[in-house]
Amino acid sequence: MLVTNIFVLSGSILIVEILTILAFFKSISVDARSKKTRGLTNFIELFNIMNMNFKNLININNKIIEIVYIFAILLIPIAFSPEELFGFYQFPKEFLLHSLSNILLISLSLKFLLEPNNLLNKLNSNRLAIAAILLILFSYFLSSIFSINQTASFFGREYGMSTNSFQTYLALTVIFIGMFVRYENINNLARIFISIIISTSLISIIGLLQFFAPNIFETFTFYHQDRIVSTLGNPIYFGSVLMIGIQLTLIYFLNFYRLEEKKGKEFIWPIIVLSIQYAALLLTLSRGPQISFIIGITIIFISYFMLCSKNIKKSLLVLVLPIFISISIISLPTFDDDNEFFDQLVERSGSLSKDLELSIEIQSGTEIISPNSFNYRGENWIGAFKLIRSWPNILDNSNSDLKRFFIGYGPDMYVYVYPITVPVQERIVISANAHNIFLNNFIENGLLGFSSIIFLIIVYLKISKSYLFKNNNDDKFYIISLLAILFSRLVEQQVGLAVISDLLFAYIVLTLIAIKTAKINEKNINIFKSNLKLFVPIFAVALISFSLFFISDNYNKFLSSVNLGRGLANLKEGEIEGAIKSLENASKYNDMSEVIETELFKLTYKIYQVENKRDSQASAALLPLMYERLYSFEERSPYSFNTQLFITTITWEMAKRNPEIFREEAISRYIRLRNLMPQYLGPQEVLANVLVAVGELELGKEEAKVGIKMSDYAGLNSPQSWWVKGEAERYLNENNNAIESFGNSIKEAEITTNLDYDIEHRDFAFLVLSNQSLGLIYENNDNQKALYHIQEAIKIAYNTGNVLLLDPRFR
Repeated sequence: MLVTNIFVLSGSILIVEILTILAFFKSISVDARSKKTRGLTNFIELFNIMNMNFKNLININNKIIEIVYIFAILLIPIAFSPEELFGFYQFPKEFLLHSLSNILLISLSLKFLLEPNNLLNKLNSNRLAIAAILLILFSYFLSSIFSINQTASFFGREYGMSTNSFQTYLALTVIFIGMFVRYENINNLARIFISIIISTSLISIIGLLQFFAPNIFETFTFYHQDRIVSTLGNPIYFGSVLMIGIQLTLIYFLNFYRLEEKKGKEFIWPIIVLSIQYAALLLTLSRGPQISFIIGITIIFISYFMLCSKNIKKSLLVLVLPIFISISIISLPTFDDDNEFFDQLVERSGSLSKDLELSIEIQSGTEIISPNSFNYRGENWIGAFKLIRSWPNILDNSNSDLKRFFIGYGPDMYVYVYPITVPVQERIVISANAHNIFLNNFIENGLLGFSSIIFLIIVYLKISKSYLFKNNNDDKFYIISLLAILFSRLVEQQVGLAVISDLLFAYIVLTLIAIKTAKINEKNINIFKSNLKLFVPIFAVALISFSLFFISDNYNKFLSSVNLGRGLANLKEGEIEGAIKSLENASKYNDMSEVIETELFKLTYKIYQVENKRDSQASAALLPLMYERLYSFEERSPYSFNTQLFITTITWEMAKRNPEIFREEAISRYIRLRNLMPQYLGPQEVLANVLVAVGELELGKEEAKVGIKMSDYAGLNSPQSWWVKGEAERYLNENNNAIESFGNSIKEAEITTNLDYDIEHRDFAFLVLSNQSLGLIYENNDNQKALYHIQEAIKIAYNTGNVLLLDPRFR
């Protein structure tokens, strides 16, 4: 890898040196006829020929810039794949965004080398807008440097799901600059708008196909078919893209295409396009994007009526007709749906470890899931405000880390601090976003990130202000409409989260405003007349090398995702050996992926469980191998919940075999797991249980009391905490307290299970254990009570499949 990077750097330097020589000679103004030296004259004539090719090179490079960002607009929203292909359905979008932006960065580097004055003057024409975009990027860069996990913040916690990473915002910034510097005339704008219309219409058609013919066009996602997802994999993401895309489509038809003036076919086809897009937005059933769209489109039409409309009836027809047609479309009959879907409450993000105790589920946040009936977003906001007030350390929540106020925890790191402030939960549910653009940015990027968004809003209002008071009504409408889109986007992002496609569209809107409000400066920049002229090739080399490094990294991630997808496909087909081999290859190309390590561990652990039943001694050899691999990944991702859960599980297995060696580490692991998820009842219950199991009775009893307090505070039931407390008290000969604790465990278990033996519920185990423990206590002084509780324990055990929990003499 090092040798490859050296060759890449050397090659880029050589290319830049050649182009620098050409640029240098191009900048020299020499009249060949005034020279007496014939050789020099011939050289200059040769250079004039080269200069013509030089201009052709500039034109080709400019065309490449436009082609690349047009491809990004067209392909990124449409690109999609099943998990069996790349591991993540969003991977193609992220890979295309990063790859195309890297190509664009190379072209921009060449443009800076070939015509630096032109590029710098172009950027200077709207330096406020450029500065606002670069400030956002800088906030991501600085926060990534001081992140709690630097690599994950720079490149993404999980490639294919790393929307908030520095690399993603670098890619968006490069596309913004590419579109801005490429602009020459209205044709460039028209091509951008047409690309958006095509892209938005295609994903709308695909979404409608999913609605009308679900058996023909499967979604590869976990949402119920009633909510179409198109190529976005999530109805909320789909709605966010449509919210922006439809408004841009409308602006093009009203401002560029002059829809009001058209007749016949020229009037009908745009109405059909808008109707299809409206229908798709309605079928997402996503309230946030829909309400935000209504706000934006209302502002657009009001401004159009007031500023541009020449025929009110025709304008009203443009407003109303697509709405009625879209309602008619979604009212058409559909084919039967034979597909089976997962629970619509749960959207898998990465990997669920359902086969392991305390499995961690990552949910989308679209439903009410709190035991206290708080809305999921409400829980996020409450927790976010708590974080902002205290800025706690992870693992040591009692101490504050005030530097986080300024730089945050790092891009894409919200998932690791969410468990600190979430209300007490029974289910282990992790959120990766605060579902509010300001709160999420403040937590991840600190005051600098929050200020950068405020600065962006102020700057765009300032640069748009002059156009709002111009006499040209078309310009007024254009700016007001684009600002309306930004406003509706901000409204939507108060309850939502951004992903690749809608972020791209949002940056396009920012670019369109920046292009329109750019002003030609009277004083031009000429870098060749400054002391910075030598900086041109150095900066170009840096940018090209930077982009080539990212291209190499993206290629590795691509290979990793291909192997991950192949591994998941093998798992689905039951080819365990092939799955392990593919996942191992995936890990080699991307050693930061928690999903890959999770799938590998699940496979290995299942093998261990099977082998353990056959040959306990032989299966023990797998434990240190699993431990070593997990320990290595823990060093790269110290706050990964799945990794902590798994390494704790393995350590406990080793402690059961060699208690004198691994007892202390097992305890510390369970404490660390609890500290990572301090508001979740499950880890607290298990920690107390483990402490009592290893003989730390007083400590176990105190931790059990903490679990009881947590459950009481949250209005939950914790039969396990009461049973653990009772066991500790029984061994401490505090029988009266133990009887009370076991009684409370039975009461709460009866509530949670409803004594319905036809269902599976973990709390049946504590009905068995608590009744059995009561029987053992009464055994020496009250035979009637002892007999009753023993019989209850046996009855419940045999009815619920918990026979192995019974003492051997009761089986």
